[in-house]
Amino acid sequence: MKIINKSTLGFILMIVALSSLFTKTLFAWSTGPEAYRTGAPGDKGTCDDSGCHNSYSLDSGNAKFSITGPTSFTPGETVKLKVSFNSSSGKLHGFEMTAIDADDNQIGKFKAIGKTTQVIPPNDYRGLKKEDKGTYIEHTRSGNKKKSWKVKWIAPADATGTVTFYAAGNDANGDGTNSGDYIYTTTREITDASTASGQ
Repeated sequence: MKIINKSTLGFILMIVALSSLFTKTLFAWSTGPEAYRTGAPGDKGTCDDSGCHNSYSLDSGNAKFSITGPTSFTPGETVKLKVSFNSSSGKLHGFEMTAIDADDNQIGKFKAIGKTTQVIPPNDYRGLKKEDKGTYIEHTRSGNKKKSWKVKWIAPADATGTVTFYAAGNDANGDGTNSGDYIYTTTREITDASTASGQ
């Protein structure tokens, strides 16, 4: 009798563990996608990938996906940016963004505004490396009900030249699967104020 009870308990625990893993996999992207999916140089591409949101070709939908903000920055100061969808037919939306310098390195640090965005933490299921802490920002679970998100980017004190922001966005149909969704990419360049003014 004791053997049966132990076997039954073991089976139940195995089912609970598998159920937890499945749930985490199924709903992970509604709480923010895997790291390194912005389409930036050195990234893993976007979520328009095999086994992910690949029903349609990248940037093939009718929505407009963009990054808006200033055209220049002052080293050491904070820049406010907006990532947004327009003319979108999706029920849910998401994004991921990073900033790259002229040498294709991540630059600066992001800060979330409100509860609709989050800076990707290192060493969780998203796979962000510890050395890249603060360099990727994305939507939250509540944020995927929005079509636009405001974020802050802090420029390094020694930043010079042009910084390019890379973002990938998901215009999703909201059916709880990864099919039937459109993935978009966009970029925005800003230049440090002294370079922009020609000094």
